[in-house]
Amino acid sequence: MPRIEYKLSFENYLEMSISRPGKAKYRSAAISALAGFSLMAVGYTYLQIWPDTRTIIGGIFLATGLLATGLALVLAFLEKPKPVRPDVTILRREYERFHSDSRALEFDENGWRVFWYEGQDVRPWSRVRAIYNQQSLFVLSTETTHYWFPKAALEKDGQLDNLRKFAHGALTRRDSLFTVSMRPSAVAYVEAMFLHSWRSSFKRNILVYLGVILVFYWLLFGGWNSDPPFSPWLLGFAPVLFTVFECLHYLRLYLFADWPNASREVEIMSDCVHYKTERIDWIAKYSRLEKWRESPSAFLLYFEPTAFHLIPKKDFSKDQIIQFRSLLSSSA
Repeated sequence: MPRIEYKLSFENYLEMSISRPGKAKYRSAAISALAGFSLMAVGYTYLQIWPDTRTIIGGIFLATGLLATGLALVLAFLEKPKPVRPDVTILRREYERFHSDSRALEFDENGWRVFWYEGQDVRPWSRVRAIYNQQSLFVLSTETTHYWFPKAALEKDGQLDNLRKFAHGALTRRDSLFTVSMRPSAVAYVEAMFLHSWRSSFKRNILVYLGVILVFYWLLFGGWNSDPPFSPWLLGFAPVLFTVFECLHYLRLYLFADWPNASREVEIMSDCVHYKTERIDWIAKYSRLEKWRESPSAFLLYFEPTAFHLIPKKDFSKDQIIQFRSLLSSSA
């Protein structure tokens, strides 16, 4: 059993921490929306107080407010997630406290053992759930823990290829049934997101929709006296309009998703689904499924309560859909 002595460098720890997901910041869109609503409120108030005096002034306020609100929608749609830059000072402190000690790795065909300052950790290869092939690190992941190994130390002892061979063998040592494409169409993605949102947050969505629609009705019809200024058919137009806005939001997520770095295919196996990219190789076992849903265009697999794996149906044959559905039903 080879033994590799190693120590994570601070550069290794930076690489471990730098891949934190980014978030979109809607500051410009929020400012534009706030300005738009304020201008519309000023214009509406002006027309109510001085309905017969220089109505063009109120109209200008209203029109400018509508333009600013429309601009806010465009800005929000175009806003891309920005990478989160971690605080190097905090990371340095974390590294020195928890990751700067000397460690050792031993492995053979049965599993691996890591020696560190708190003792040792032994894992059989059957526990491997993911492999990360990063720039300077080779990472083994179980369901609960990540094990970070510097490639330089593994290559120095000539053990990187052996460790990789054992790890990949652990992931693929199971019955493979068929492989399908992972890239969904825009329609399938929007449909899946809409289904997920309404099934997971039905009460919240109803309350939000009702609140926004009531505000919309108040702005549109609040000035009624004897004759309505707009057609009553607009009462039914508002729910349709906001549903379209929700679908556009999901379309925006689809357009800005990092598809080139996502798995292109998913391998359906007897006890799990297997994904692979240039840097990550991982499986998700059916036994960990909390629930699964099916839309007309895709399967939604929930290995966590609030997040799902989307597998499009477009490459499935009819028999494969029945087979996959049976696997999910027997495991969830």
